[in-house]
Amino acid sequence: EKPKMRYHFTGLGAPEGTSTHPDTAKAWPAVTKRDGGTPADEAAGMVLVDSLQDFKTECYKNLVTTASPRPGVLELMDSAIATPGLAVGICSASTRGGFEKVVNSVVGTERLDMLDVIIAGDDVSNKKPHPEIYNLAAERLGLANAQCVVIEDSIVGLRAAKAASMKCIITYTAETAAEDFYGVGADAKLLDFSSGVKASDIFADGPAVADDILVSIRDA
Repeated sequence: EKPKMRYHFTGLGAPEGTSTHPDTAKAWPAVTKRDGGTPADEAAGMVLVDSLQDFKTECYKNLVTTASPRPGVLELMDSAIATPGLAVGICSASTRGGFEKVVNSVVGTERLDMLDVIIAGDDVSNKKPHPEIYNLAAERLGLANAQCVVIEDSIVGLRAAKAASMKCIITYTAETAAEDFYGVGADAKLLDFSSGVKASDIFADGPAVADDILVSIRDA
């Protein structure tokens, strides 16, 4: 279960009959055996995941007017877009319908028009943490995976990036600060990009991002 889903469902209500309380989630296998009220196999589970994703997307649509980007993210995007030889894109697990409305509002259509690739969750067959979405991005950009750096905010996204053999920088929140991002393979972990990290800092040695550069920008 994604922490973001739990947050939105707790505050806004979950689809009828769905509990997102951690204790309930742990009891799902027993509940399934008793009354079949939860997914009994992987295929049924994926159907539930898709329905929850759609529900979360609707929540995002309703909240989009008050949404704002994480500190420094737009500045980092702008510096990357302005850097010759760098390709910039967005890979979102959200379905395109909800994704476009949110990103158009937060990122802005003018900035989106300058991106080199945009991939939504319904453009791929496998959801994160499967690496398909990042593999597809590298393929469309004509880049080797090792030349790519992913900016993520969750363990699930981090696993997808590392499964694709890409460097990954995590921006965490107060709610996720205690998660073991480095244990899962994060190359750097930052609260946000408000410190003024630029694309030129990350790619100072060219396309092959050096580990020491990522160490120099990460927090403790």
